[in-house]
Amino acid sequence: MYSVLIIEDEVSARNHLDKLLRASEYPYKLLASLATVGESITWLQEHEPPDLIFMDIHLSDGVSFDILAEVSVSTPIIYVTAYDQYAIRAFKTTGIDYLLKPITQEDLNEALRRFQSLQPSSDEEILLKNLEALSLLQQEQKTPYRQRFLLKTGTQMVPVKSVDIAYFYRKDDVVFARVFDGKSYLLDNPLNQLQKVMDPACFFRINRQLLVNLDAIVQASPYKPGQLTVKLSPDYHESVHLSQERSSRLKAVLGEG
Repeated sequence: MYSVLIIEDEVSARNHLDKLLRASEYPYKLLASLATVGESITWLQEHEPPDLIFMDIHLSDGVSFDILAEVSVSTPIIYVTAYDQYAIRAFKTTGIDYLLKPITQEDLNEALRRFQSLQPSSDEEILLKNLEALSLLQQEQKTPYRQRFLLKTGTQMVPVKSVDIAYFYRKDDVVFARVFDGKSYLLDNPLNQLQKVMDPACFFRINRQLLVNLDAIVQASPYKPGQLTVKLSPDYHESVHLSQERSSRLKAVLGEG
């Protein structure tokens, strides 16, 4: 039995989804039904994560991506929307499923089969997908990305363009920016927050520790079946390995074939 959280502001749509879930072949436990961005953020901050979230895109107090901007969600999400627009392309790209209203039993069953096939995807991979979906949505909405930073070095402040940053990395829960000249600067921003404000056409989330400028990748080599290891310039202090899914995404981004 898997646990489910429903985030949907329409009572009729919420009841309809619950009815379809009860008629599906997969046993589940409904943990909560939430209607707003605000209460969803609070619930996710105060409770253990569910196994699966159904999340409407348009809520009464905002869009569901406002939730992802505040809470690091490592749970698979099936998005629900009445609008077959830009968002659909983003979700399909990241492998996160979606359902178009009105939802049918067949649509739900297929989405649940896809959810089951995700297992045993790691929490890390799901988190990266959710962050990537948010970045892609921002790109579609023409949200401006960070163009420059004012980085600290001792008592001095150095202006640096985003394109001059080779990668952001986390070491012992501290985040640094390393520029192409090899210098590193301490940052106050969490890595997840940086991913949301950097252009995904230029920066790629390698893993939990690294957000990399594509121009800093100088070599990609086979590591394990389906996995890559990459060399960065300037050098990173340890080997950089990618999961199978990250490896596949990087090959696509770099234009393999």
